[in-house]
Amino acid sequence: MNEQVVQRDEKRKELKRTRRRQIIKRLGSGAAVLAAIILFLLLFQLREIRVEGSDFLTEGEIRQYILEQGGDGNSLVLLLSTKFGDFPEPATVQSMKFHMVNPWTIRVVVKEKSPAGYVQNQESYIYFDNEGTVLGITDAPRDGVSLVEGLDVSKVEQGEKLPVEDSSIFEYIVQIQEILTRYKVSPDRIVTDGENITLYFGKICAKLGSGDPKEKAEQLPSILEKLEGQSGTLYLEHYGQLTETIRFEKSEAAKE
Repeated sequence: MNEQVVQRDEKRKELKRTRRRQIIKRLGSGAAVLAAIILFLLLFQLREIRVEGSDFLTEGEIRQYILEQGGDGNSLVLLLSTKFGDFPEPATVQSMKFHMVNPWTIRVVVKEKSPAGYVQNQESYIYFDNEGTVLGITDAPRDGVSLVEGLDVSKVEQGEKLPVEDSSIFEYIVQIQEILTRYKVSPDRIVTDGENITLYFGKICAKLGSGDPKEKAEQLPSILEKLEGQSGTLYLEHYGQLTETIRFEKSEAAKE
């Protein structure tokens, strides 16, 4: 009888020791996980964002945008969210590439959208892309971008679209410039009322009207070469649709 009691006591003690070892093992595993989490949070704590390639947007604006999108905590989480998640880009940016310099530093290479033209509002120069989105507002014009007149710029905001009746006007402006660039021809000014397009080359005014300007623009390089030194107006509004004739009307000064 005493022997059975002793055996039961031994079993209870062994069971307690087993439970104690399991508890210690779980506590150890929990401590290891906690330590790993703390190490992860401390090691990959985002402290610096380096920005390259931005032009219209400042480096500070890019950093602020990233922070507002939730990139203010962990550099590894930010990197993974840009690689495999849905990390939105600013309306004026074509792409943003994120690279880890070290566990606490992220390098961001920004590629902004190319300007299709600019409009002038008092002393400000407002640049827009081929969709009419305002890329930036500067206090000086930039080389290689055409001035566009006739658009409403009374209320403009970076990242917002310029108000026009037909948004395809911006694509047409880009298309015209691409065609003329191939022939090394560039208009001094592009004037539009939101629907019709008129180009100015020195003293020559070329009225393209509305609609797809491709066929009309392709006629201009050879015509302008023949009209070099003259002044007047070219009428191409109906070319390719109603007529194959392009009328040129000399200015009054040239007639005299």
